Amino acid sequence: MNEVPKRKLNPLALVLVLSSAFFLLFLLVSGVLFLTKGPSTISRKASGPSLFNKGAVAIIELNGVIMDSKRVLKKLERAELSADIKAIVLRLNSPGGAVAPSQEIYEAVKKIKKPLVVSMGSVAASGAYYVACASKKVYSNPGTITGSIGVIMEFANLEKLYEWAKVERYAIKTGKFKDLGASYRAMPAEERALLQGMVDDVLLQFKQAIVDGRKLPMTTVTALADGRIFSGAQAKASKLVDELGTLQDAIDDAAEQGGIQGKPEITYLETPRRSRLLELILDGGDDEESEASSRSMLSRLLGGLSRTTSQDVPGLLTGTLPAGVYWLWRGAY
Repeated sequence: MNEVPKRKLNPLALVLVLSSAFFLLFLLVSGVLFLTKGPSTISRKASGPSLFNKGAVAIIELNGVIMDSKRVLKKLERAELSADIKAIVLRLNSPGGAVAPSQEIYEAVKKIKKPLVVSMGSVAASGAYYVACASKKVYSNPGTITGSIGVIMEFANLEKLYEWAKVERYAIKTGKFKDLGASYRAMPAEERALLQGMVDDVLLQFKQAIVDGRKLPMTTVTALADGRIFSGAQAKASKLVDELGTLQDAIDDAAEQGGIQGKPEITYLETPRRSRLLELILDGGDDEESEASSRSMLSRLLGGLSRTTSQDVPGLLTGTLPAGVYWLWRGAY
């Protein structure tokens, strides 16, 4: 009786099968780890002896141009609700940005019940300084750029450019102010007065926040609120900040206020892993990741409106926007 010859297993098929199985196992394990990632914090420094350590100091970073507030607000909320976190350091590295997000972060900081200390990095000006005023303790490095207290709206009159290009622009509108700040014509005095009144009102809100937060008289704040920038040392002399010190100085102060004995655990709050991909798609990523895109957005925004270019934002891009009002805290770039 003839034996049936055994089929030899193709080595290539074996490699493919094993590779596929390994890949599926890798996906399964990675998915489980990704979805079951623990707390939305990453500890960057070891704590002191557990016998003396009674909690952590959370560091929340606000970097780049302030165009949105929700990520910082989420981090503040998590720090407030976490039982392990006894104090917060808000680290500012921002030239300012849009008005409303700066005010939202300011209000959220005011409502934090745990000890919160602000630490200024390279720059904390304009809207970022507005945020700092919500804290009871503000640290600045001597060379930090801060201040820039003021509001600005910028427009461009491109009427002669359109004439040169033989382009005629016009608008059909429902009210005389609907094309406020249009670039295809000169701005009449009535529109200029309307916008000036709006800017003055927002400046008053800014100054009142400084009066309330820094406990300074309005006359003193008004004298400082002309858009000038200060070094950290100058800001300290003007009582715009409390102390000259580093990030570590702010951490130590926050830990003491939070009743932490010994060397505190330092925790950097990050975006939760399980929502990082979704936020990258919907929101453009975390603060640090979206800094470049925020600057690009701001550059395009100002590029369509500003009569100045590199004086305001390095590498300012040229852009076009429909007629309308776009306004920002005056930032130091």
